[in-house]
Formats: sequence, C-alpha cells, structure tokens
Amino acid sequence: MEDKAVALSALSRGGKATRIRTDLTGIITKAADQSGRMKDAIERDGGLRIEDEGWVDLRHIREIHTVAVSLDDISTVLTATAELVRAGLLTRDNIPWTVSLHDLELITELVARPAEFLLYLRRRRNPDVTVMFRAPDEMDLFLYFYEAGLWVEPDPAQVRVAYPFLPEPTTAELRRYRAQELTFLTSRTDALDRWFHSRQRDDATAGSAPKPTMVPSPLAPLIDELQSRNATGWLSIGATLLSLATTSQHKTARHGDELLDSPSPSGRGRSLTVPITDGTDPAEGWLFVWATRPARQHPDDAEKDLRGYLRAKKHQLGLPRGVVFLYDEPTRALVGVLYDGHTGPLDATLTASLQTLLPATHLQRSIHPNVKRPSQGTKSTPKRKRQKPKR
Repeated sequence: MEDKAVALSALSRGGKATRIRTDLTGIITKAADQSGRMKDAIERDGGLRIEDEGWVDLRHIREIHTVAVSLDDISTVLTATAELVRAGLLTRDNIPWTVSLHDLELITELVARPAEFLLYLRRRRNPDVTVMFRAPDEMDLFLYFYEAGLWVEPDPAQVRVAYPFLPEPTTAELRRYRAQELTFLTSRTDALDRWFHSRQRDDATAGSAPKPTMVPSPLAPLIDELQSRNATGWLSIGATLLSLATTSQHKTARHGDELLDSPSPSGRGRSLTVPITDGTDPAEGWLFVWATRPARQHPDDAEKDLRGYLRAKKHQLGLPRGVVFLYDEPTRALVGVLYDGHTGPLDATLTASLQTLLPATHLQRSIHPNVKRPSQGTKSTPKRKRQKPKR
C-alpha cells in the first residue's frame, strides 16, 4: 500500500490539462510504480530486506494486491481506471486499487468479515472490471459488489489456455461472454447515507438505520470458523468460497454432509475434489477437497495421506493453492483444514503417486444452472468438478 498526500492544484481543478497530468502522476502513477516494484521484488526474490529487520522471507506468498491511497477525494478520477490506463498513467500489468483514504476507511467499516474485503480487492483490480463497469463514486462500485458481485465473465478461450485440463468452451459459455455490455452504475448510496448519518445522531434514533451488507452467504459459517480457528490460509480460502455463485455456494455448503451421509461400504474415507478455475490467470486457481476420516483410521495417517494427495493433484493440474476440509465420520465434526501452497517439484514418493491419479482430462464439466447473471449474490464462472473417490 502506498499513500500519496499530493492534492489536485487549483489549476488542475480549473481544467488545465498539463497540470492535471502532473498532479495525477504524483497521486496515482508514483504510488502504482512504488507498490509495483515491491510486488515484483517479492515475486522475483522471494522476500524483502527491511530496514532494522533484515531479510523477510516471503516465499510462501501466493497472492499480492497493490493499493494506491489518495488523501485527496477525487472519486470520479480514481474510479475511471480504464481511462487512467488509456492515458498512460497506469499500465495494464500493474493496476492497483486507486482509492481515497475516506472511501478506504468507510469500506473497512462496512465489511462484515475480512474475506469480503479480499474478494473486493480481487474483483476491483481485475482489468476487465475496470472496463466493463463505470461509476461516479467508489462506494457505488462497492455497494454493487455487495448486491451482484462486480463480476465480469472471462474469455472462455483464455480460461482454457490458463487451465489446459478443462474441456473446450461450450457455445453457451462463448455466447455469455460475448453478450456482456458496458454497465453504467447509478448512485447506490441512499441506504449508506442513512446508516452513516444515523450514527451521528444523539437522540433515540441514533444507530437505527441498518448498515449495508453483502447478500447472505450459505458458506458464512464455514468462512467464519476458518477465521476463528486461524487456519493456515483462512483469508484466501474464505474469499474464494465467497466468490462462488450463490447456487454453487449452497451446493458447496452441503458437500461435507453429503459425504458423511454416505460412508463407504469398504470402511475407507470418502472425498470430493473440485478445481476452482474462474479466471484467466493460472496463479488464481485453487483445488478444494472435501474428505472424511473413518473411525478406524488414525488421524496422523489420514492427514498424511490427504496432504500427499492434495499436493500431487495440485501438481497434476498445475494449480498453486489447495485445501482439504477433513471431517470425522463418527462425530461429523470438521477436524482438519489442510492448506497447501507448494509450487515446486514433487519428491520421489509423490511423483510416483501421480500414476495412481485419474488423468486431468477426465475432469467432467458441470454447467452451472444460472446461465444468466443473478440479480443478487456474487457470480463466478461455472465450476468444473470431478466427483470421485480420493484415489
């Protein structure tokens, strides 16, 4: 995050083009360049050297977001990201979230859980979102995100390039992508204004107006439990769960119970493997696995087996991050959240285990029933999933 205290001068506010460019360079371009250099250093060197602290190892980092914060409230400029790119003030490969300090503070007050904030960062910094949505104010974008997800359907052909194990795009997917149109967002801040001003009152009506909230998620209990447990990767896992379409979230919320309700007659644990591939950047892919542990299996053996499977399957599909949600069959409790962010080569044992996995091309397409963008809830592309035993 880079903060810039440069303000638009009187000449800029009066419309002098050359001075506007100079001021915006100081507010936006320099912040983007500085934060971009830090991002590049982390990705290139695997860490940073911090004054008075020495080397900070950041090789485990799998997701980096940059934010350029302005002390000057120039919302109509900061939300016009596509125009900033077109004007050369930002580059398409380094688009930070440009936001005023006031809007940033207000958004942090509105979010009910950190996963919402991370998901907004993911959506807001998507280059396609900056082109497809236009709004006069940052809060209009954020409140639309709460209403409908701020989602842009990615190019199915590019998704296929990013994840070669996926089948060829369907005609319906290509049609949905091509049918998207530029969306102009009108003011959505009436409820926000009522909530904000009600907090300032000293009478009996103080705090009476409800705070704007995200469309309720059926996965909220799981997301909150991951946070309360401080499970490794809880924030990014939660944001990814929250990114699914509402119907997919309802299905995902039932995965654990469905496996527990149908234990294997052989006495072995059951599992369900789901790759999340809703973008064109392979670095954003995830592998989710739901698994059960039968009564006779030792906890250490179950964890070792599942961690090995998760890493091998991630490697096979070329996905950088994954997690296993492990449930105990006798108690039906979630007893393990096993995160894996390993991206290097496999050891000899796991390399040999690749031969026991079904080929990546066996993953079956599961078309999401909501072929149109819903009026509420977040939206993601149809997830492709392979429902199979662990081996």
